[in-house]
Amino acid sequence: MYNIIVYLLLGVTVITADPINLLDNGLHGEPLVDCMEDRVKLTFKTEKPFSGRIFVKGMIDNPNCVTKYASNKNSSVQFQLQNGDCNMRRSRKLSPEHRGVEQSIVVVVSFHDTFITKVDRAYRCTCFYMEADKVVTNRFDVSALPTTELVDTARMPQCTYSIRRGSVNGPVVNYAQIGEPVFHVWKCDSDTFSMLIHNCFVDDGAGRERKPVLDENGCSIDSIIVSDLTYNNAANMAYTEVNVFKFADKVSTYFQCSITSCMISEGMCKGITPPRCGAAARKRRTVGENATRDDRMTMDISAEKIVVLDLEDTKEEAVIDAVIPPSALSNDNIQENIRQVNALYHSKKVCFSQPAMALFGGLLAFLLFVGIASFVVFTMQLRKRGKL
Repeated sequence: MYNIIVYLLLGVTVITADPINLLDNGLHGEPLVDCMEDRVKLTFKTEKPFSGRIFVKGMIDNPNCVTKYASNKNSSVQFQLQNGDCNMRRSRKLSPEHRGVEQSIVVVVSFHDTFITKVDRAYRCTCFYMEADKVVTNRFDVSALPTTELVDTARMPQCTYSIRRGSVNGPVVNYAQIGEPVFHVWKCDSDTFSMLIHNCFVDDGAGRERKPVLDENGCSIDSIIVSDLTYNNAANMAYTEVNVFKFADKVSTYFQCSITSCMISEGMCKGITPPRCGAAARKRRTVGENATRDDRMTMDISAEKIVVLDLEDTKEEAVIDAVIPPSALSNDNIQENIRQVNALYHSKKVCFSQPAMALFGGLLAFLLFVGIASFVVFTMQLRKRGKL
């Protein structure tokens, strides 16, 4: 009997030791990112040979976005992605120091071929492609008078895109229900520049669904979904009221727009913003085409992700798979987000305490008993009358 127990214990030791050893690994140092012209290359170094997998977050079902290293014998592995693949986020940035295109993606390094474990790591990889300076040279000699350079750089506007509840100044929305009215708000903190909101898209965050809602002129494509924007007098703030919508069988929605800035004092905004949509759109485009594109500065901007509940969803399970954005976990926003979630969960619930439920159940049982007894008495009376 003793020998059997020893063998069983040894067997358990052998069986459980192998999985633990598989996870007895980790990353050594920080990954190296190489931003190439047509792709992004990441190099990871591990403490031991890596036999797990590397994939793009949210794209595990796409085989083009997952690389498995089951037969790898090296402790240094590379993961490459073509620019724009696997729902790679692309946005244009505009500032005195940085002007160009930024591409970012979240890559997960998993040491297990099936599960996510404590040794796994996720990295946001960002590549910024600086826009080359345009230099135009023309020789024109008049005299040898000394030239004094007067250079000034106007501060570029800082713009935001948010989705708010109740009004344009209401709390930021992270959770909403289908049909709930919310406000999409764009703001730029400058009185020198005006703006045009255009080329807006909504996507599901997984790269499978992407639909335009505003065209290149800033006009609504489907007014039932997103209506034309309302601009203030300075055209540095715009908003529209939208009833919350989402893609079928998807939980989250992402919105991204392009913002084109133009300097008011130089007359660059004439015919550009605010947009004239509908019948006046053709005339506006004709005027706008006369302006040189070099006078305009365009950047991309995104709103926070929204977790959208279906009409019948009132339980926690409806959003159990949703990932809360980092900003939603800040001290300033966490209480508001808890309030939003609780309001959505309990908006259609009727709650009873345990004593009330017991009383209600007893009352139902009593009424059922009285009904059955009455039916029996009534039946017996009918039988007696029949015999008479």
